[in-house]
Amino acid sequence: MLRTRSIIILMAVALVSQSKAQNNPSLPDSNQQQYQAALKVAGKQFTQYLYPNYTTLYSLPEKTFVSVIDSVRNVFTTVLNKYQKQLPGQYREEQSIEIKYYFDKLLIDYPINHDIFIGNTAAAPSKIAERLQANFPDFNKPALLANSDFRDYLKAFLEFQVTIERRKATYRNDDNQHLSIIWKMIPRFISNTQCREFWQCDYLYNHIDNNGIKDLETIYNSFTSTCKDTAYLNKVKAIYTEDADGRRDHLIKTYKTVGPFHLDMHLFLPDSTTNSNKHPLIVYFHGGSWSEGKPDWFFYACSTYAKKGWVACAVEYRTYGRHGTLPFDAVMDARSAIRWLRQHADEYNIDTNRIVASGNSAGGHLVLCTALANNWNEKTDNLQFSPVPNALMVNSGVYDLTDQSTAWIRKDLKDKSIVKEISPCYLVKKDLPPTLIIHGTNDRNVPYASAEMFVTQMGKAGNNTIEFHPLKGATHYIWLDPQSTPEVSKYRTAFLTKLGY
Repeated sequence: MLRTRSIIILMAVALVSQSKAQNNPSLPDSNQQQYQAALKVAGKQFTQYLYPNYTTLYSLPEKTFVSVIDSVRNVFTTVLNKYQKQLPGQYREEQSIEIKYYFDKLLIDYPINHDIFIGNTAAAPSKIAERLQANFPDFNKPALLANSDFRDYLKAFLEFQVTIERRKATYRNDDNQHLSIIWKMIPRFISNTQCREFWQCDYLYNHIDNNGIKDLETIYNSFTSTCKDTAYLNKVKAIYTEDADGRRDHLIKTYKTVGPFHLDMHLFLPDSTTNSNKHPLIVYFHGGSWSEGKPDWFFYACSTYAKKGWVACAVEYRTYGRHGTLPFDAVMDARSAIRWLRQHADEYNIDTNRIVASGNSAGGHLVLCTALANNWNEKTDNLQFSPVPNALMVNSGVYDLTDQSTAWIRKDLKDKSIVKEISPCYLVKKDLPPTLIIHGTNDRNVPYASAEMFVTQMGKAGNNTIEFHPLKGATHYIWLDPQSTPEVSKYRTAFLTKLGY
């Protein structure tokens, strides 16, 4: 069990060590530099303790958790108080705000994290909620918008409000659920025009950047018709226009309707006059932790493949942020998408013996589930068509949904073990299509060990067509990292060439 005393001792040792270091005449004379050095040591000691014990810390009872956080907060405040007479007034005030909101963010994160880590939905902890109401006046102070710790806190506060609001059935059939709720929360807590427009711009821009513009007209028009800040307007209009332009040069077909949601297939077709033969098909599934993401991220890749004579497509699937759904729904969408493409192969001159599915991170998980998650099929699917591609390409895929990083998925499930039905490492079987798996050995988002274990288990099951390429020292985003992308591209090209595509 994590103890308050153990953290305080660590912090005290850090400060004593730093105090000795300050007597070293070789160190700078600047009071501000000495303060920053002391703060850095304290911060390093705390973060080294916090992250390995993160789950344990947020699983503590509320009273104990608050005591731990406040004890460490006092250590940082003591450092500031030691130097306050020597520091410039404005700088001292900025530091005080940073310390306050850094630790207040840890507090406001408690309700959501605690529910996730103990595995159920609980009522908002009253003492934390009541205590943090004192921060409300600061939400309307434009000067604080420049403080990153304050911004992080306010985002965490709004996220907490979204979690509470989302429990209402009112939003069940809404697209862009997360943004819709945020849009109602902002004026509820922020009345100052400058502050309100800042946050509206921030959330709308980031939503478009990470989720796209589909079904966004109402919110977009509301913002552009009311916002007075020209810089904010131009910023949002530019990214909206860019996304709108990107949707004009290809076919968009609805491959599936689930309740109020119409899911799109973005199809890029080769020049039919150059080749009358059947074309290979590549299908892209975006990442985003099943919570965000958009098919637009693959439009350039799709266009490139179409110029090479492929049919290429990017799939829209349900996410938690937009639709309030869990990965089970995304898995069914992925399988529906492959079935739809097989069903409509003649319309688009697709060679159904050469269908490649490709995905990054959560998208890689969906690629594997098209071939493995046989228990998850949409009722409206035509089961005569196979959801299994002929080849799979997975970058930094997710293999295990029973670990702590995916606890949010299981939080409200009556049968938490059901996630094994969409966890590739629990779906080991023979006859997996030819598969390329690439994973960084230093991936902090999805442990490299999980990819290695999956490959080993599938090999023991008799699959000899899996290519596994560990990227030494690479982190999670190997499809974006300039140091990794050349190697990733080389492996993908060689894989497809070997298959004769």
